Amino acid sequence: MNEYIIFIGTHRSGSSRDGIEAGKELGYSTILFTNNRRIIRERESFPEVDEIYEVNLKQEEAIRKEISSLQQKGKKIACIISFFDAHVSMSARLSNEFCGTDISLLPIADCMDKTTLRMKLAGKEYSADFIKLEPPFSKESVKEIPYPLVLKSPVSNGSKDVLLIHDEEELAWGIKKLNRKKPPTILVEEYLEGPQYLIEVVVKEGKPVTSVIVKQEINYQERFIVTGYSVSSVYQYPELVQKVKEIVTDLGFVNGSCHLEMRLVNHQWKLIEINPRISGGAMNKMIREAFGLSIVEETLRVYLRKPNNIGRKWEKHIYTYYMTVNKVGKLLKVTGTEKAEEHEGIIEVYIKPKNGKVLRPPTSMGHRYGYIMASGESVEESEKHAKNASKDIQFYLEST
Repeated sequence: MNEYIIFIGTHRSGSSRDGIEAGKELGYSTILFTNNRRIIRERESFPEVDEIYEVNLKQEEAIRKEISSLQQKGKKIACIISFFDAHVSMSARLSNEFCGTDISLLPIADCMDKTTLRMKLAGKEYSADFIKLEPPFSKESVKEIPYPLVLKSPVSNGSKDVLLIHDEEELAWGIKKLNRKKPPTILVEEYLEGPQYLIEVVVKEGKPVTSVIVKQEINYQERFIVTGYSVSSVYQYPELVQKVKEIVTDLGFVNGSCHLEMRLVNHQWKLIEINPRISGGAMNKMIREAFGLSIVEETLRVYLRKPNNIGRKWEKHIYTYYMTVNKVGKLLKVTGTEKAEEHEGIIEVYIKPKNGKVLRPPTSMGHRYGYIMASGESVEESEKHAKNASKDIQFYLEST
């Protein structure tokens, strides 16, 4: 009898789609719940999806009804999973309820609210100093944290509502900007300076079974935008791995996956934030190219109670460079992709927007409009290959 995995939401590319492909490769039939009609219209472009259902993903009751209907038709659902911020918590809860999985729900909920997370981990050596602001928000409440400081909405993702503040005038502007979305709290954090790393972690029975360290290159314009990722076995930091284990334990993660952003500040590892899912975009592909490991597959193996593949099949140096634009405009065309693909070491050139899309300088990670992934004989060479190839890519914009 066929067993099914239900995936709640997917993008056309990236980690969420890799997850569906991994489910198929593990021998399961795949079901996609989506409210994206474009994906439904382009059904033939998703051969790894066995069945697709249009469901209002904002209504848990509608999702429950569809799951129950599938079970009544005799379909055996092995697990329910989402790689989307908005649905990861709900899907894990439904998976535990309908499929008997044992995913850690409380840590996922804690990670979804940055203020809750900071309060839970307050006083730990790896924690940053912070202040929780409550309405009515006032700059007068921010005294203990010196400038520069960081303002965050508790439910921000993709750097959309994370602001670097240098003085009192910017603080007033930042509070006013975040307050427009009526957040329950605003988080004020000390600004931590130092190299930043992302750690992808899969946790099973309370222990990280997979930990991959990725160095990030951050562009400081209006927001913290990651424009480069380096995946390599040269990033061997036993103290960082140990700190990640400590954080996972402190959070109470027993089964699940997450990614942490950490900075090395004056020889101490400090936690920037945690998200209870794999990073989006090309992250899964980068790690697979570097080590032959699939984080989405290992996450599924935890949900499905299958043994994990913890060994690396090979070790390569991979660098992925994300492209942005420096002005607002409607996309007329993109040139140079074929030329870029011909450069030494290039694995993939990916352009996200279609012609006619309005592009803008980045104020969130969603304003990255493509990437070039490359390999090399060293970390430096892989970065050089990707950035050299990017010089051939040209976005032609019509001013709006």
